[in-house]
Amino acid sequence: MGVNVLQEMTSEQMKFKAEVTEDKLKYRNHILDLSLPTNEPRFLFSIGEVPTIPQGELIGIKGRAKMGKSQFEYYLIAVMLSGAYRGSVRPLQDRYKVILFDTEQSQVSLKKCCQRALKFAGLPTDKNDTRFLPFFMRPLSIEERRKVIADAVEAEKPDIVFIDGVRDLLQDFNSLDQSNDLIQWLLSLTSEYGCTIVSVLHQNKSKDDGNMRGHLGTELLNKLTDCFEVSKKDGKFLVSCTDSRNVPCADLAFSIDVEGNFQTEEAIAEDKNSARAAEIQRVLKLCFKEKSSMRYGELVEAYKLEAAVSDRTAQRAIKDAKEHDFLCVTEDSYTVKT
Repeated sequence: MGVNVLQEMTSEQMKFKAEVTEDKLKYRNHILDLSLPTNEPRFLFSIGEVPTIPQGELIGIKGRAKMGKSQFEYYLIAVMLSGAYRGSVRPLQDRYKVILFDTEQSQVSLKKCCQRALKFAGLPTDKNDTRFLPFFMRPLSIEERRKVIADAVEAEKPDIVFIDGVRDLLQDFNSLDQSNDLIQWLLSLTSEYGCTIVSVLHQNKSKDDGNMRGHLGTELLNKLTDCFEVSKKDGKFLVSCTDSRNVPCADLAFSIDVEGNFQTEEAIAEDKNSARAAEIQRVLKLCFKEKSSMRYGELVEAYKLEAAVSDRTAQRAIKDAKEHDFLCVTEDSYTVKT
């Protein structure tokens, strides 16, 4: 074998070895560089003078059927388009690009809701505003819906995206694999395009069961930065931030009058501490409905599912329950006081 051939073989071997080494070191690209300056969250709204709904994050709106989840979306859209206070809610940017994808309503209902938002913003209701693009998605297949969303987000570069009917972007919302795939896809959109994505999450119908529907709701809730719960009482839509990685904003309320227009309302004043304690007791009662005792990890999981909250919120609630003497703790076993 000639010298040149040996040199070529050695060169190829070294090149291959270098490529293998480089590939093995790619994991280092994902190490967080603590020397870099921290970018503080850029919030889109202020509610009750508390910044909320940060840019480039996943946000959730949850509630049972017909409780006003969608209407809260349109209320926020109206605030963004108006550029001014509406009740206790105000925009924190001068201009927004908003996209709404609706998989549930008819064209007539969707148009009515969009016009309600435009009217509340003080804008013409008989033509589209360039800052607000609503998409009617009900007739499309799952694949078509996801392609339209991806293409529109890439082309329009919106600040915020509302998906009304996120469960309609997968076949089986009880499938862990499909749910995780959808959530990772949504996260990739927020990461690549820097947009905030707001998803409507349906709770189960029972008043004693606040769970999100299926694996999708449970898994998505753990990835959310903020989650708002919408309920209805005495003709008012009541909105509370039940989960937040930042400072939870104040409650807010609004209504729709007989003419179909938004009206701002005063949020119901109540003792937050008493209401929270009562809610923790209610959830604990559900957790121990089938079992008399549980270990900590099991209780966290049960609380998370019953209250439709994230791990950290469930852990904080259990800590508060111990401090309020709602729980008995013996070694590693937790039982609820009756």
